[in-house]
Amino acid sequence: MEGNVKEKRPRFCVNDHVDILMEILKRLDGRSLCVSACVCRLWCTIARNDSLWEHLCFRHASPPPSSGVRPVIVALGGYKRLYMVCVRPVLSRLGRLRIAGDSDRDRRVWTRDGCSALALSVLC
Repeated sequence: MEGNVKEKRPRFCVNDHVDILMEILKRLDGRSLCVSACVCRLWCTIARNDSLWEHLCFRHASPPPSSGVRPVIVALGGYKRLYMVCVRPVLSRLGRLRIAGDSDRDRRVWTRDGCSALALSVLC
């Protein structure tokens, strides 16, 4: 009878561990992050978190912009808007360049001035 009894292991649910879920979502691209918001209400709430979008916007920036940029971006609509209006089109164009075979642009890194220009272009 002892052979038939299975040990009950505690079940793991990622929704019970918001910090782990944040780390997972932080590694997604913009499109996947938007799709993840459709999973459930919890994921939708987390996917709206501005810090996830901030990380996504400046993933390619070196060095990251100073802390003085954050209040400006938040006042202009937040990091999700910055990503949708400015960063995504730039990444899309760079992706097309890579497909065309421009190999020296594969390792492009944005400078502080480039990040500031993107942040201010939200006004346009």
